[in-house]
Amino acid sequence: MLSYGNVTASAWQCIKSAAASHGVTINTNSGSVTVSGFTFAWNYNPGASTLSVQCTDSPWFVPCSTINSQLNNAIEGCLTQEKLEQTILVDV
Repeated sequence: MLSYGNVTASAWQCIKSAAASHGVTINTNSGSVTVSGFTFAWNYNPGASTLSVQCTDSPWFVPCSTINSQLNNAIEGCLTQEKLEQTILVDV
């Protein structure tokens, strides 16, 4: 399970867009979905600004540990982007 804090609404939108670019549609703050043999579960709590996400099943040739690493990179990218946008807004 990958867990993150300080996940703003705009970071959550970025994460959902990143998922959509890989064919994974997220329409709810909590749920799971299976796409092409890969199963993902997530729970975004906007009140606490937390996100938990993980690959729970995958085809034998791509282990969930590999998928979770890619998920982490995408999520970290959105969180980093969000912090940069906040910095720019403060500087303006």
